[in-house]
Amino acid sequence: MTFKMDAKLQLEHLHLLVQSLETMTDFYKRLGLQVLNQSASDVTFSIPGNTKPILVLSTDDGVTIRPPRTTGLFHFAILVPSREDLAYVIGNLLNTGVAISGAGDHIYSEAFYLNDPEGNGIEIYHDRPRTDWISDGHGGLVTTTEAVDIEGVMALYDRQRPWTGFPTGTVLGHMHLNVSVINDATTYFYIDALGFDIMTNFQDSALFISAGGYHHHIAVNIWQGVGAPVPPTQTTGLLSYTLSLSSPEELQKLLSNLKDKEIPFTFDNEQLVIADFNEDNMIFYVR
Repeated sequence: MTFKMDAKLQLEHLHLLVQSLETMTDFYKRLGLQVLNQSASDVTFSIPGNTKPILVLSTDDGVTIRPPRTTGLFHFAILVPSREDLAYVIGNLLNTGVAISGAGDHIYSEAFYLNDPEGNGIEIYHDRPRTDWISDGHGGLVTTTEAVDIEGVMALYDRQRPWTGFPTGTVLGHMHLNVSVINDATTYFYIDALGFDIMTNFQDSALFISAGGYHHHIAVNIWQGVGAPVPPTQTTGLLSYTLSLSSPEELQKLLSNLKDKEIPFTFDNEQLVIADFNEDNMIFYVR
């Protein structure tokens, strides 16, 4: 029987290594996150009014900026509950001087893009209802990148709504990674071993994969060039990201399949840790 990832999988938070903790902390506060915990070397953020982390920043001596044309984080994506909430966030970011670098209508979602001060990509998006998603006829979804109806989105911007940061119900929606190659080993890892489904093969240069029929929880692309190297240690960017499972039984099924597929992992304190192709850690636990 083919193993499938828990259909109730959720992304929880990501962990970035940064060069300037002060600069990055100020930026993410302006972006609309709240500080949960803070020390000289780490800051943990959540959605305002929530005590669950969505982003952790850490720094250390000698951290340098990730070199170009290397693997690593393409962007992490913050999912807001509605189109009205998207207008609320983008409108207020523009008011506070946060630069938006682009936007895209992907059929199943409308998204805006920006970068933090150290070049980490960020997507802010809302999902259209699943009934509006377009099947490719083979179990996946059709996607593209068209111009966003910015006027239509911003017509929903309520200037009387006080800016309090990201609204209740905002979550980490997906992770998008630069990798060096997409080949049989890629699909063996994500599909055979982890049990995700390929939802879209985008022009043979990116795979969008998910559990439970979502458009994607993880995407991998080769847009930094085939054969792009993993960046040196102590460079800025992604350290890990966490994913939660719905039950201990789902975790045990995943552990069993990883053993069967001979994928290295560690399991300690009820956390399953797997290194991905970028040498970043995927951390699974039961929520």
